[in-house]
Amino acid sequence: MKKFIACGVTALALTSANSHALDQIIRPYQSARSAGMGGVRYTTGLYDENFFGNPARAADNPKWRIDVFHIMVELNSGAIQNVSDLTKGGDKLKNVANTAGTNNHARVQTVFPAFYFPNFFSSKNAVSIGLISSTQVDLDLRKNFSVDPVTVVDAGPAITYARRLIPNRLTVGATARYTYRLATNNSYSTIDYISGRKFNLENAAGEGSQIDFDLGATHKIAWKPKKWVLESGFAVNNVMGGKYDGNSPDLVTKVRAKPIRQPRTFNLGVSGKKENFIKGARSLVAFELTDIGNNKNGSLFRLIHMGGELTFWDWLFVRGGINQGYLTAGVGIDIPLLKIDFATYGEEMSLNPGGLEDRRYALRVSISI
Repeated sequence: MKKFIACGVTALALTSANSHALDQIIRPYQSARSAGMGGVRYTTGLYDENFFGNPARAADNPKWRIDVFHIMVELNSGAIQNVSDLTKGGDKLKNVANTAGTNNHARVQTVFPAFYFPNFFSSKNAVSIGLISSTQVDLDLRKNFSVDPVTVVDAGPAITYARRLIPNRLTVGATARYTYRLATNNSYSTIDYISGRKFNLENAAGEGSQIDFDLGATHKIAWKPKKWVLESGFAVNNVMGGKYDGNSPDLVTKVRAKPIRQPRTFNLGVSGKKENFIKGARSLVAFELTDIGNNKNGSLFRLIHMGGELTFWDWLFVRGGINQGYLTAGVGIDIPLLKIDFATYGEEMSLNPGGLEDRRYALRVSISI
């Protein structure tokens, strides 16, 4: 395991000191369901989405569930296009050069085992527990052959507790997480790597751990215009500031630097749901502002998310929305034991919407009882 992580960081830490970094918002968790709905989750999130979203939403899980297997794989169009060049043998320089001008994004994420109890010894309490891991990579070789890599590996358990203070009206919640993080840190040039010069892992990566918390609340609004049931939500993620300054398990033995931080963020929004908005379908829509505090120097419009889903026969879901100004779409299937979600969405890689779209595709497969 140590060698695998070390090799991954080594291969991805190929950057020149003067390269221009991508300005994407780093998120420790991604949901294929949320991605298809334009990135909304603080007023719509269910099950695993609430470990890094709004913990109060754990009380809205429709039934108890145990996930014995849960994996999400995400690739962008660049990685799909360049997979043969990135994986084949032969001339390293030529293979990497063939990918110039595109970002190569990949993410593998697991949440199992996971336990969800919307009524925990009482109708007032809801509890969720999960073991979560996420590895995300962005490798951007520019046409001037400077390399801009981002690699973030997160792993650890989380527990969410939600309390219904006013039945069917006000719910509050909190999530506690222990997370180990290994991430790229300083620079290592492409020429150094190609020429076989010694790579110093201590300077190129950082690792650390932390215990951090999320706080959240939801409020079901009494006003029901044309039978729409409205709900507002607010959450603070990474209350302690996401510094990862605790002792690490030293999975990569020579690393002493700390990894990139996961800043404290504020998130709010409103959602609405209605039965038979389209005949035979249940509808859910939402508008949210998220990642406030994790968008340094970025435009406010990068924080806007809107979208929703239509539910047919309680097992088929059709989704759509707008994420940071880019269209999203998705479909989900929820049948006994098996759950599948697929989504495509655009992620903004510059500081302003419309600057640099990264088109991504996510597939989630879960086996649950």
